[in-house]
Amino acid sequence: MKFDKHDKVVKAPDALNNPLYKLIKAVVKAAKIRNSLVGTKEEVLAKAAKMNAKNRHFIMPDDSKAHYTDHLIYGNYHCLEIDIEKKRRKKAVLFVFGGGMILGSDKGDVGISRKISETANADVWFPYYPLCHEHDMLENVQMIFECYAKMLKFYKAENIVFLGFSSGGALILDLITYINELNDSGSSIPMPGMLIPISPGSVPVTETEKAEIKVLDKRDIMIPAEYMYTAHDIMCHGRDIPEIYLATAHGDFRNAPMTHFYYGSAETLYAFAPSYAESYRKAGAKCIIHVGKGMHHCYALQYFIPGCKPAFNEVMRLIQNYFKKEKRV
Repeated sequence: MKFDKHDKVVKAPDALNNPLYKLIKAVVKAAKIRNSLVGTKEEVLAKAAKMNAKNRHFIMPDDSKAHYTDHLIYGNYHCLEIDIEKKRRKKAVLFVFGGGMILGSDKGDVGISRKISETANADVWFPYYPLCHEHDMLENVQMIFECYAKMLKFYKAENIVFLGFSSGGALILDLITYINELNDSGSSIPMPGMLIPISPGSVPVTETEKAEIKVLDKRDIMIPAEYMYTAHDIMCHGRDIPEIYLATAHGDFRNAPMTHFYYGSAETLYAFAPSYAESYRKAGAKCIIHVGKGMHHCYALQYFIPGCKPAFNEVMRLIQNYFKKEKRV
Protein backbone atom coordinates (compact mmCIF):
# COMPACT_ATOMS: atom_id res chain seq x y z
CA MET A 1 0.00 0.00 0.00
CA LYS A 2 1.52 3.31 -1.08
CA PHE A 3 1.03 6.40 1.05
CA ASP A 4 2.55 9.84 0.66
CA LYS A 5 5.54 10.58 2.88
CA HIS A 6 3.46 13.21 4.65
CA ASP A 7 0.66 10.79 5.58
CA LYS A 8 0.52 9.62 9.17
CA VAL A 9 0.09 5.83 9.23
CA VAL A 10 0.38 4.01 12.55
CA LYS A 11 0.13 0.44 13.78
CA ALA A 12 -3.14 -0.59 15.44
CA PRO A 13 -3.45 -3.59 17.80
CA ASP A 14 -3.75 -6.90 15.97
CA ALA A 15 -4.68 -10.42 17.04
CA LEU A 16 -2.30 -12.47 14.95
CA ASN A 17 -0.77 -14.15 18.00
CA ASN A 18 -4.15 -15.23 19.32
CA PRO A 19 -4.90 -18.84 18.31
CA LEU A 20 -8.65 -18.38 18.84
CA TYR A 21 -8.64 -15.44 16.46
CA LYS A 22 -6.94 -17.53 13.80
CA LEU A 23 -9.53 -20.27 14.30
CA ILE A 24 -12.48 -17.88 14.02
CA LYS A 25 -11.00 -16.30 10.91
CA ALA A 26 -10.65 -19.76 9.34
CA VAL A 27 -14.26 -20.62 10.25
CA VAL A 28 -15.56 -17.37 8.72
CA LYS A 29 -13.58 -18.00 5.55
CA ALA A 30 -14.91 -21.57 5.31
CA ALA A 31 -18.49 -20.36 5.86
CA LYS A 32 -18.17 -18.16 2.76
CA ILE A 33 -20.05 -15.29 4.39
CA ARG A 34 -18.81 -12.95 1.68
CA ASN A 35 -20.90 -14.85 -0.87
CA SER A 36 -23.94 -12.86 0.29
CA LEU A 37 -22.43 -9.89 -1.55
CA VAL A 38 -21.59 -11.80 -4.74
CA GLY A 39 -23.86 -11.72 -7.78
CA THR A 40 -25.93 -9.28 -9.79
CA LYS A 41 -27.55 -6.26 -8.15
CA GLU A 42 -30.87 -8.08 -8.04
CA GLU A 43 -29.33 -11.22 -6.54
CA VAL A 44 -27.45 -9.31 -3.85
CA LEU A 45 -30.54 -7.28 -2.90
CA ALA A 46 -32.63 -10.46 -2.70
CA LYS A 47 -30.11 -12.07 -0.33
CA ALA A 48 -30.06 -8.94 1.83
CA ALA A 49 -33.87 -8.75 1.93
CA LYS A 50 -33.99 -12.32 3.18
CA MET A 51 -31.54 -11.48 5.98
CA ASN A 52 -33.42 -8.27 6.85
CA ALA A 53 -36.59 -10.27 7.36
CA LYS A 54 -34.95 -11.83 10.42
CA ASN A 55 -35.47 -8.93 12.87
CA ARG A 56 -33.13 -6.49 11.14
CA HIS A 57 -35.31 -3.47 11.82
CA PHE A 58 -36.03 -0.95 14.56
CA ILE A 59 -37.22 -2.43 17.84
CA MET A 60 -37.58 -0.17 20.86
CA PRO A 61 -35.48 -1.73 23.66
CA ASP A 62 -37.49 -2.67 26.74
CA ASP A 63 -34.62 -3.40 29.13
CA SER A 64 -33.57 -1.29 32.11
CA LYS A 65 -29.89 -1.10 31.16
CA ALA A 66 -30.26 2.46 29.89
CA HIS A 67 -32.77 5.20 29.17
CA TYR A 68 -33.90 5.08 25.56
CA THR A 69 -35.48 7.86 23.51
CA ASP A 70 -36.82 7.33 20.01
CA HIS A 71 -36.40 10.43 17.85
CA LEU A 72 -38.49 10.34 14.69
CA ILE A 73 -36.72 11.88 11.70
CA TYR A 74 -38.96 13.18 8.88
CA GLY A 75 -41.76 11.62 10.94
CA ASN A 76 -40.79 8.20 9.63
CA TYR A 77 -37.22 7.10 10.46
CA HIS A 78 -35.93 6.23 13.90
CA CYS A 79 -32.89 7.51 15.75
CA LEU A 80 -32.36 5.82 19.10
CA GLU A 81 -30.80 7.89 21.88
CA ILE A 82 -29.11 5.79 24.55
CA ASP A 83 -28.39 7.39 27.93
CA ILE A 84 -26.68 5.06 30.40
CA GLU A 85 -27.04 7.52 33.30
CA LYS A 86 -30.81 7.72 32.66
CA LYS A 87 -30.37 11.39 31.82
CA ARG A 88 -28.78 13.33 28.98
CA ARG A 89 -25.12 14.27 29.36
CA LYS A 90 -23.05 17.00 27.73
CA LYS A 91 -21.12 14.64 25.44
CA ALA A 92 -22.42 12.40 22.69
CA VAL A 93 -21.43 9.95 19.97
CA LEU A 94 -23.29 9.73 16.67
CA PHE A 95 -22.84 6.03 15.90
CA VAL A 96 -23.67 4.84 12.37
CA PHE A 97 -23.90 1.13 11.54
CA GLY A 98 -22.74 -0.57 8.35
CA GLY A 99 -24.18 -3.24 6.11
CA GLY A 100 -23.34 -2.09 2.61
CA MET A 101 -26.37 0.24 2.59
CA ILE A 102 -28.59 -2.85 2.18
CA LEU A 103 -28.51 -4.70 5.52
CA GLY A 104 -30.47 -3.32 8.43
CA SER A 105 -29.22 -3.08 12.00
CA ASP A 106 -29.69 -6.02 14.34
CA LYS A 107 -30.11 -5.99 18.13
CA GLY A 108 -26.37 -6.52 18.57
CA ASP A 109 -25.77 -2.96 17.39
CA VAL A 110 -27.84 -1.64 20.30
CA GLY A 111 -25.65 -3.69 22.64
CA ILE A 112 -22.51 -2.18 21.13
CA SER A 113 -24.11 1.28 21.41
CA ARG A 114 -24.67 0.72 25.13
CA LYS A 115 -21.09 -0.45 25.59
CA ILE A 116 -19.80 2.65 23.77
CA SER A 117 -21.98 4.83 25.98
CA GLU A 118 -20.71 3.12 29.14
CA THR A 119 -17.06 3.17 28.09
CA ALA A 120 -16.92 6.66 26.58
CA ASN A 121 -19.14 8.14 29.31
CA ALA A 122 -21.28 9.79 26.65
CA ASP A 123 -24.76 9.52 25.17
CA VAL A 124 -25.03 7.54 21.94
CA TRP A 125 -27.37 8.44 19.08
CA PHE A 126 -27.99 5.54 16.74
CA PRO A 127 -29.82 6.32 13.46
CA TYR A 128 -31.79 3.65 11.60
CA TYR A 129 -31.25 5.23 8.21
CA PRO A 130 -33.24 4.15 5.11
CA LEU A 131 -31.69 1.33 3.09
CA CYS A 132 -30.94 1.32 -0.61
CA HIS A 133 -33.59 -1.26 -1.44
CA GLU A 134 -36.05 1.61 -1.84
CA HIS A 135 -33.89 4.69 -1.34
CA ASP A 136 -30.70 6.19 -2.70
CA MET A 137 -27.70 6.74 -0.46
CA LEU A 138 -28.00 10.53 -0.53
CA GLU A 139 -31.27 10.07 1.37
CA ASN A 140 -29.22 8.18 3.96
CA VAL A 141 -26.82 11.11 4.28
CA GLN A 142 -29.67 13.58 4.61
CA MET A 143 -31.43 11.52 7.27
CA ILE A 144 -28.24 11.19 9.33
CA PHE A 145 -27.64 14.92 8.93
CA GLU A 146 -31.08 15.57 10.43
CA CYS A 147 -30.05 13.41 13.41
CA TYR A 148 -26.93 15.55 13.81
CA ALA A 149 -28.99 18.74 13.50
CA LYS A 150 -31.25 17.52 16.29
CA MET A 151 -28.23 16.63 18.42
CA LEU A 152 -26.96 20.19 18.06
CA LYS A 153 -30.01 21.34 20.05
CA PHE A 154 -28.69 19.44 23.07
CA TYR A 155 -24.90 19.35 22.67
CA LYS A 156 -22.17 21.68 21.51
CA ALA A 157 -20.70 20.57 18.18
CA GLU A 158 -17.25 20.11 19.73
CA ASN A 159 -18.81 17.69 22.23
CA ILE A 160 -20.04 15.36 19.49
CA VAL A 161 -17.94 12.54 17.99
CA PHE A 162 -18.93 10.74 14.78
CA LEU A 163 -18.22 6.98 14.85
CA GLY A 164 -19.20 4.63 12.03
CA PHE A 165 -18.24 1.24 10.67
CA SER A 166 -18.11 -0.07 7.08
CA SER A 167 -20.75 1.77 5.02
CA GLY A 168 -21.58 3.67 8.22
CA GLY A 169 -17.98 4.90 8.26
CA ALA A 170 -18.40 6.08 4.67
CA LEU A 171 -21.67 7.82 5.57
CA ILE A 172 -20.12 9.93 8.35
CA LEU A 173 -17.44 10.97 5.86
CA ASP A 174 -20.10 11.81 3.25
CA LEU A 175 -21.72 13.90 5.97
CA ILE A 176 -18.65 16.15 6.02
CA THR A 177 -19.02 16.69 2.27
CA TYR A 178 -22.73 17.42 2.77
CA ILE A 179 -22.11 19.95 5.56
CA ASN A 180 -19.55 21.73 3.36
CA GLU A 181 -22.10 21.82 0.56
CA LEU A 182 -24.72 23.35 2.85
CA ASN A 183 -22.28 25.90 4.23
CA ASP A 184 -21.18 26.88 0.71
CA SER A 185 -24.86 27.64 0.06
CA GLY A 186 -25.12 29.99 3.02
CA SER A 187 -25.70 27.77 6.05
CA SER A 188 -23.43 27.81 9.08
CA ILE A 189 -23.42 24.22 10.30
CA PRO A 190 -20.57 23.53 12.75
CA MET A 191 -18.41 20.47 12.27
CA PRO A 192 -18.33 17.78 14.99
CA GLY A 193 -15.35 17.48 17.30
CA MET A 194 -13.82 14.27 15.93
CA LEU A 195 -14.44 11.48 13.41
CA ILE A 196 -13.60 7.77 13.70
CA PRO A 197 -14.49 5.82 10.55
CA ILE A 198 -13.88 2.06 10.88
CA SER A 199 -13.18 0.36 7.52
CA PRO A 200 -15.03 2.91 5.36
CA GLY A 201 -15.51 1.95 1.74
CA SER A 202 -15.79 3.90 -1.50
CA VAL A 203 -16.61 3.25 -5.13
CA PRO A 204 -13.27 2.65 -6.90
CA VAL A 205 -12.54 5.31 -9.51
CA THR A 206 -8.75 5.39 -9.95
CA GLU A 207 -6.71 2.67 -11.60
CA THR A 208 -4.67 2.33 -8.41
CA GLU A 209 -7.78 1.69 -6.32
CA LYS A 210 -9.07 -0.87 -8.82
CA ALA A 211 -5.74 -2.69 -8.82
CA GLU A 212 -5.42 -2.66 -5.02
CA ILE A 213 -8.89 -4.01 -4.24
CA LYS A 214 -8.25 -6.82 -6.72
CA VAL A 215 -5.05 -7.78 -4.88
CA LEU A 216 -6.59 -7.49 -1.40
CA ASP A 217 -9.66 -9.46 -2.49
CA LYS A 218 -7.60 -12.65 -2.21
CA ARG A 219 -7.11 -12.04 1.53
CA ASP A 220 -10.51 -10.63 2.54
CA ILE A 221 -12.82 -13.10 4.33
CA MET A 222 -15.87 -10.80 4.36
CA ILE A 223 -16.12 -8.19 1.57
CA PRO A 224 -15.59 -9.23 -2.08
CA ALA A 225 -14.02 -6.58 -4.29
CA GLU A 226 -16.76 -6.97 -6.88
CA TYR A 227 -19.36 -5.65 -4.43
CA MET A 228 -17.79 -2.21 -4.54
CA TYR A 229 -18.79 -2.05 -8.21
CA THR A 230 -22.25 -3.53 -7.63
CA ALA A 231 -22.74 -1.05 -4.78
CA HIS A 232 -22.53 1.88 -7.20
CA ASP A 233 -25.83 0.97 -8.86
CA ILE A 234 -27.43 -0.08 -5.58
CA MET A 235 -26.59 3.22 -3.90
CA CYS A 236 -27.88 5.28 -6.84
CA HIS A 237 -31.20 3.40 -6.93
CA GLY A 238 -31.77 4.59 -10.48
CA ARG A 239 -31.16 8.23 -9.64
CA ASP A 240 -28.41 10.68 -10.56
CA ILE A 241 -26.29 10.82 -7.41
CA PRO A 242 -23.25 13.11 -7.42
CA GLU A 243 -20.09 11.03 -7.78
CA ILE A 244 -18.51 12.77 -4.80
CA TYR A 245 -20.93 10.90 -2.50
CA LEU A 246 -20.30 7.54 -4.15
CA ALA A 247 -16.52 7.78 -4.41
CA THR A 248 -16.40 8.84 -0.77
CA ALA A 249 -12.60 8.63 -0.59
CA HIS A 250 -12.52 11.64 -2.93
CA GLY A 251 -14.98 13.71 -0.92
CA ASP A 252 -14.82 17.34 0.19
CA PHE A 253 -13.08 17.22 3.57
CA ARG A 254 -12.47 20.92 4.05
CA ASN A 255 -12.85 21.91 7.70
CA ALA A 256 -13.08 18.27 8.77
CA PRO A 257 -12.11 17.68 12.40
CA MET A 258 -9.31 15.33 13.42
CA THR A 259 -10.14 11.96 11.89
CA HIS A 260 -8.87 8.52 12.92
CA PHE A 261 -9.32 5.87 10.23
CA TYR A 262 -9.11 2.19 11.21
CA TYR A 263 -8.42 -0.58 8.71
CA GLY A 264 -7.23 -4.17 8.71
CA SER A 265 -4.45 -4.80 6.19
CA ALA A 266 -6.26 -7.96 5.03
CA GLU A 267 -9.47 -6.28 3.86
CA THR A 268 -10.33 -5.06 0.37
CA LEU A 269 -11.46 -1.65 1.62
CA TYR A 270 -7.95 -0.91 2.86
CA ALA A 271 -7.29 -0.10 -0.81
CA PHE A 272 -9.00 3.27 -0.25
CA ALA A 273 -6.88 4.35 2.72
CA PRO A 274 -4.25 6.21 0.62
CA SER A 275 -7.03 8.02 -1.29
CA TYR A 276 -8.66 9.17 1.94
CA ALA A 277 -5.28 10.34 3.25
CA GLU A 278 -4.62 12.26 0.02
CA SER A 279 -8.07 13.88 0.02
CA TYR A 280 -7.59 15.01 3.62
CA ARG A 281 -4.14 16.35 2.82
CA LYS A 282 -5.41 18.34 -0.15
CA ALA A 283 -8.27 19.72 1.95
CA GLY A 284 -5.88 20.91 4.64
CA ALA A 285 -7.46 18.54 7.17
CA LYS A 286 -5.68 16.14 9.52
CA CYS A 287 -6.10 12.39 9.77
CA ILE A 288 -4.30 9.33 11.07
CA ILE A 289 -4.57 5.91 9.42
CA HIS A 290 -4.51 3.12 12.03
CA VAL A 291 -3.72 -0.27 10.47
CA GLY A 292 -4.10 -3.67 12.12
CA LYS A 293 -1.71 -6.10 10.46
CA GLY A 294 -3.52 -9.07 8.92
CA MET A 295 -6.84 -8.03 10.45
CA HIS A 296 -10.28 -8.33 8.86
CA HIS A 297 -13.05 -5.85 8.03
CA CYS A 298 -14.30 -3.76 10.98
CA TYR A 299 -12.30 -5.77 13.54
CA ALA A 300 -11.67 -2.63 15.62
CA LEU A 301 -15.27 -2.60 16.88
CA GLN A 302 -15.70 -6.37 17.29
CA TYR A 303 -14.56 -6.58 20.92
CA PHE A 304 -16.42 -9.89 21.30
CA ILE A 305 -13.99 -11.66 18.93
CA PRO A 306 -10.86 -13.00 20.69
CA GLY A 307 -7.92 -10.66 20.11
CA CYS A 308 -9.98 -7.73 18.79
CA LYS A 309 -10.74 -6.12 22.15
CA PRO A 310 -7.39 -4.21 22.37
CA ALA A 311 -8.26 -2.34 19.17
CA PHE A 312 -11.77 -1.60 20.46
CA ASN A 313 -10.27 -0.31 23.70
CA GLU A 314 -7.91 1.92 21.73
CA VAL A 315 -10.84 3.43 19.83
CA MET A 316 -12.67 4.04 23.10
CA ARG A 317 -9.58 5.70 24.59
CA LEU A 318 -9.45 8.08 21.63
CA ILE A 319 -12.99 9.18 22.44
CA GLN A 320 -12.36 9.33 26.19
CA ASN A 321 -9.19 11.39 25.78
CA TYR A 322 -10.85 13.73 23.33
CA PHE A 323 -13.72 14.46 25.72
CA LYS A 324 -11.28 14.96 28.62
CA LYS A 325 -9.36 17.47 26.50
CA GLU A 326 -12.54 19.34 25.66
CA LYS A 327 -13.48 19.48 29.32
CA ARG A 328 -10.12 21.09 30.19
CA VAL A 329 -10.67 23.70 27.50
